[in-house]
Amino acid sequence: MMLDPELDAALERRAEAEGVSKAELLRRYARERLTPLPELHEDPLWDLVGVDNRTDDHGASVDIDEVVYGGGGSR
Repeated sequence: MMLDPELDAALERRAEAEGVSKAELLRRYARERLTPLPELHEDPLWDLVGVDNRTDDHGASVDIDEVVYGGGGSR
């Protein structure tokens, strides 16, 4: 990671004052500022897992294009 010299020096001073590495200090700052990703099963995209494996009421495979784009003709 490239840092401006002034920022790198300030980070070095803070890391030394806290007795940690610059990398640890950056990890702490990132954890404080960044929102963690949701659990996979909580992500709305999880509902799409396996969508192409569905069958209709008669047990026939459902066409993925019909699921994604809707039925009723060409695109």
